[in-house]
Amino acid sequence: MPKQTDTIEKVQRAADQLLANGQRPTQQAIRDIIGTGSITTINKALNIWWSTLSKRVSRQSEHPALPEPVISAASKLWDQALAYSQVLLEKQQRVLDEKSAQANVIEHHKSALLQDNFFTVQQQNNRLLKNNEELLQQKQGLGEKIHDLESLLIQKNAESAEFARLNKQNEILLEKKATTMPQEQAQILFQAKIDLKVSENVASDLKGALAKSESQSLQLQQALIDLEKSSMKQIHRLELVIAQQDTKYNNVREQLTSFQACGR
Repeated sequence: MPKQTDTIEKVQRAADQLLANGQRPTQQAIRDIIGTGSITTINKALNIWWSTLSKRVSRQSEHPALPEPVISAASKLWDQALAYSQVLLEKQQRVLDEKSAQANVIEHHKSALLQDNFFTVQQQNNRLLKNNEELLQQKQGLGEKIHDLESLLIQKNAESAEFARLNKQNEILLEKKATTMPQEQAQILFQAKIDLKVSENVASDLKGALAKSESQSLQLQQALIDLEKSSMKQIHRLELVIAQQDTKYNNVREQLTSFQACGR
């Protein structure tokens, strides 16, 4: 496969030949002469030839005393230099295009990674919010339960106090009527003592249940605090990872910008 520079030189020589014969250089006419090369390459070389034609004619008019071979050789060298510069420029452009493509890939990768990280953080935040909401509901439920237990405890304490008052009254009645109805009053006193003991046991159970509920509430509050701390640590780690990725991406962009500046 012929090199592109060889094809360009052949196109320019063929164009000179056609012009010397009084014919207008065209893509098809040049292809008929050189016999090779794609239409794209021929068209590109022909555009270069047209752009240098006026300069070559101008050089010949500026130095009419110089022999035609000298002018022709100088023009050929100049055309070769232009062709070489064009090839070099195309090579640099390809390198810049490759760097730009790499930067686009990096940017796309970074964008996808940031999107994934954002989605992950969003999911974690949703889970944390759900957990917090559940804990708050549990805390509210425990608070209501504690309130009910406290109300029940107050009621039982009142009942216990009432039993104690009745028991005291029974004792007084027993003392007053010990001579008239000793056996009946003794039975009443015994029953009052039993009722008082039952009330005291109920009150003790309620106090134990209240203490247990308060302990559970404290444990849930501590679990909520620990969960909030863990959430903040996870968010901080994700923010640190994203910041590191931003730094790497900015370094690549700076290198690409520096390379493009050197290419100019």
